[in-house]
Formats: sequence, C-alpha cells, structure tokens
Amino acid sequence: MNPMTIKEIGAAVGFSTADQTLIHTIETDSRTISQGSLFVALRGETFDGHKYVASALEKGAAYALVDHGDANDSCLIFCKDTEQGFLDIAGHYRDKFAVKIVGVTGSVGKTTTKEMIASVLESRFATLKNEGNLNNRVGMPKTLFRLDESHEAAVIEMGMNQFGEISDLTRRAKPDLAVITNIGVQHIEFLGSREGILKAKMEIREGMKAGSALILCGDDDLLGSFEDENFRIIRYGIDNPSCSIRAEEVCENNGETTFVLCAQGKKMKARIPTFGRHNVLNALAAYAVGREFGMEDEAIIAALNNYIPSGMRQRVVEHNGFTVVEDCYNCGPDSLKAATAAFATMNCSGKKVLVLGDMLELGDYANQLHYDCGKFAAEQGITAVYCCGTLSEHTYQGVVENGGEAHHFATKEEMADALLPAIQAGDILWFKASHGVHLEDIIKRIYEEC
Repeated sequence: MNPMTIKEIGAAVGFSTADQTLIHTIETDSRTISQGSLFVALRGETFDGHKYVASALEKGAAYALVDHGDANDSCLIFCKDTEQGFLDIAGHYRDKFAVKIVGVTGSVGKTTTKEMIASVLESRFATLKNEGNLNNRVGMPKTLFRLDESHEAAVIEMGMNQFGEISDLTRRAKPDLAVITNIGVQHIEFLGSREGILKAKMEIREGMKAGSALILCGDDDLLGSFEDENFRIIRYGIDNPSCSIRAEEVCENNGETTFVLCAQGKKMKARIPTFGRHNVLNALAAYAVGREFGMEDEAIIAALNNYIPSGMRQRVVEHNGFTVVEDCYNCGPDSLKAATAAFATMNCSGKKVLVLGDMLELGDYANQLHYDCGKFAAEQGITAVYCCGTLSEHTYQGVVENGGEAHHFATKEEMADALLPAIQAGDILWFKASHGVHLEDIIKRIYEEC
C-alpha cells in the first residue's frame, strides 16, 4: 500500500481533519497490528471490532476508524458505518492508479475464471488479483490496497448474497470491463429467483463507463438473451452458435481438456491443464479478456496452456495407486453437476466415488436441488456417492431412487470411517463441497492412512 494521509482518509469517509500523518497500512485484525497503522473497527455477526480499539492502539496503531467513541480522542476517525468507510477508503485509494481493472462475478466459476484471466494477463502485464476468494465488502478492499504504480492490470472478483453488495463493490473498484460467468441458484434463498440473481449480478455495471465490454456466457439462458445498449456485449459459449467466441471439439482426457477455439473467423487449437466443459467456458472468458487487452491469440492460448489450478479447486493427486480430486473450495448445484459431468468422462480402472457434503443458502429449494444432484450422479454412471449432513440425505435419495449406489452419514467422521477401508487401487475419489464443510479433513486422513 502506498501511504495516505489522515486528512485523505478522513475526507474519504466524511470526517474533517487537517492531520497530515502518513498511514502505510490499514488493518482489520487487532492481532496483526503494525506500527503506525490505521485500525478499522469492523462489526460482524459474532464480533465487534470496537471492543479491540484500545488494544490496537496500545499495540502501535496510530489511528482507528470507528462509528462511536470519545469525540475528544485525537486517535479516532469517525464515520457512520466502518464497513462502508473501509470501502470508501479503498475506492479513494483505487482512484490513484491508472490500472485497467477486470471485474468478475457469477453464481459459480468466478474464482477459477478470475485465476484463468490472471494467468493470461500476467503473461504480459504486471497483474494484481484477489487472493483466494477475498471477494466481499471486506476482502475486496484488502485487494485494492495492494495496488501500486507497478500494476498494469487487476482482476477483481466480486461476490454477493444480497442485493446491493456488488453495487457497493463495483462503485469502488470501477472496472473497465466485466465478466459474468453464469446465473445459477447459489444464494437463491436471499434473492428469490434466478431473475433476482441476474439483477444482483448486473449491478456490476454501476461502476463501469458506458461503452465498456460486458463479457457474458452465452450458454446461460438468462445471459444469452440479456441486452443493454449502454454496453458492448461479448458472448462466449460452447452450445450457443450465436456467440462470437466459441469452443468446438471439446475432448477431456484425465486431467486436461483440448478444444478448438473459434473467434474472429479463425479456428485455433487450445488446451487447458484441467478438465470439464465448465472450465472450457472459463478459458473462453479469459480469452475474451485477453483480446480486450490487445493480446495476440497465440499468447493467450499459450498462457491458458500454462494455467495451474490453485488450492482445492479440482487439483488432481495420484496417491498409492488411486486418484484424489480435491475440489473442496466451493459447491453449489450448478458447479456440482458440472463436476459430476466432468467426472463421468474420466478414464478409471476402478470405482468412481463422489464424496459430498451439504450445500447451503438454497432456501426452500434446498431439498429438491440436493435430490436433483443425486439423480444426476446416478444418471452419469458414478459408481458410488458418499455424502454427509442433513440436506445430503436428499442427495442420497436422488441417487438410490434412480438406480445408483449411495451411502449417507450424519457426520463427515462417520463417512470417513466407512470410506477409507473401501478405497482400492484404480479408484478415483472426487471430493466436492463448500469450504465450510471441511472435507479436506477426510482427504488428509486418506493421505495419512491409505
């Protein structure tokens, strides 16, 4: 972070001060305070940062951003809402740089798409991106504060589960172009319908200038028909022939996918070192962004070839004669079906075992959506499904009522106890769950005990 004066910071949040003290870091965790920093007293469901203001100042913070406190305390900067203030400061900081920013959102696939876009751009430009999925009203400002004069591009993922959240993010990040990966059912509990989710995702336009590129997945029914004359809409897809950027001849082969990329009247062979049609769509989005940055086709395709999946996102591990696919970072009905379809295409000499947990924030649709995912797994010929959690009982029913094999457990510990002895050479185990389910605990046991 480049230094900002207290006067600057105060102006960003509506607090008047002439103080020219320089702040070099902004912290939200009182346990990691650096000398001379600004501590932002955020509130959450189970915590209130205002309780730690005194501790932060004692540890070396020079100032604290608060919404209440002693008005005579010269170390306090006041605003109406500290989370909003944090965003406002980040937006002011972002305005200091001429960096070209890509905004990325969507129901599923946005983190992988962000990573693929960054892989393409950083092959030519000094590129900043969100770490992990720091994509909310607290995580995105932390990313913006990492900007400096060296950056030529930034890829900023924006997440939400309520109306107005992406509006808050995009008006601070001010993207020059945006990608929307799809409109699924994630967070439908709070947004009511897919049309409501579309409306919330389209808030990303509020921070963009008229005429900017809006890159949409044309295979999605809602995005495929969306129009806005104020933006330059670019569509990509596999199944929709009207898309200007398309993939043909998609071929998946254990751990990689090849396809023919069709754009601008040309057909080009491409490869990504991961599997699934959904990842081909992500690659097409990255190609579209690369072209908007003026990159040549060959350079974009080479960068996609060198993309490395990160974290627990479809990482393939060969272990003692069997294979584990670590895909435990996020899970919703759409991404689970995409993963299941990709799993079905993998070559396997043993069993194909899908290991699942509950999917959250699905509201009144939860039971049916879990059942549908189980039914889909049975239809795709998955050998066995192991699942744990209350909602996953419906996944279990969806499998067995459609001719498949499934095992349901109340806890992941019980599931692990049954799963580990059943693993044999040649098996492939695909773990798919939201990060909060922590299926990686079972994966760790497998690596230690099998």
